[in-house]
Amino acid sequence: MKVLKIDNSGSVLIQAKNLKIWVDVWKEDNEFRADWNQYIFHLDNDKDMEIKKFQEDANNFDEATSIAINYCENNRTIEN
Repeated sequence: MKVLKIDNSGSVLIQAKNLKIWVDVWKEDNEFRADWNQYIFHLDNDKDMEIKKFQEDANNFDEATSIAINYCENNRTIEN
């Protein structure tokens, strides 16, 4: 997985294999927090179903949020 870009709200676009998935990053109580950006999936959309399956894997969550948080910390993109 790797970071492709960050938007002005703190969402980080992660590339994982053939998927591009957004992770929201924010600061709360002086600590970085992160979660998946997408939580609504269309059952008739194959790409949505692929993203949903990817996001359901806890290992993918851990890796993607760690990468996103590290990127924000190292680039000072989110202020408290």
